[in-house]
Amino acid sequence: MLIGTSVQFLNAYIENQQGQLYTRVYHDPTIQRYTLPYVVGHSRLAYSDWLLSALIRAVCYCSTVDEFQQERIYLGLTCLINGYSLLFVETHVKHFFNYFHAQTMRYSRHQSTYDKFRRQWFNVTAQQQELSEQLQKFDDNDRLMQFSYIYDFGPKCRFNRDFRRLWSEYFKQHPILSEQGSKIVLTSKHFHSLNTLLAAQKRIGLLQFNNDVNTTCH
Repeated sequence: MLIGTSVQFLNAYIENQQGQLYTRVYHDPTIQRYTLPYVVGHSRLAYSDWLLSALIRAVCYCSTVDEFQQERIYLGLTCLINGYSLLFVETHVKHFFNYFHAQTMRYSRHQSTYDKFRRQWFNVTAQQQELSEQLQKFDDNDRLMQFSYIYDFGPKCRFNRDFRRLWSEYFKQHPILSEQGSKIVLTSKHFHSLNTLLAAQKRIGLLQFNNDVNTTCH
């Protein structure tokens, strides 16, 4: 029985390089390169979330700065090849690096600088996990309230801020609805894309056609 020095697990390539842990994003060779995942609904918003998630995955998976930079370029090319503009890619990549005011990290090849940047993202993911557990506790005690609203590239951040401010002012003394007694989650409902709308109408038309055929046959 032989034990190898490398393994692929959950889209991660893990290898023992002479006692040093080496990791990077693993791309399945059986899947065509530079393809975007299939989404239903508002594709631009969905792929915005995907690109940010893929960049976070890259910094968490890639142990070396060179592997991270290659993965970052690969993600940008994937969006460009699939018809998204350079402005779309640049906006999201800048947002990713500016989260820690680390725009210089975008072209950096210094491993020590990258290690610091990487630890910051590990801390963020740990905080997100802690927040998720806190929300689950509120939900278990029926103290989690979720509101949804429709917007299409509107002033989402301003709406969230104003909503929370007004809620806090009105219910700061309430035993349950105060900031300490409950948790509020604001989410948005996106408008469906034209392709999704046409696909839905096509399905409705097919169902109506089948019903008409069945009625005629009977």
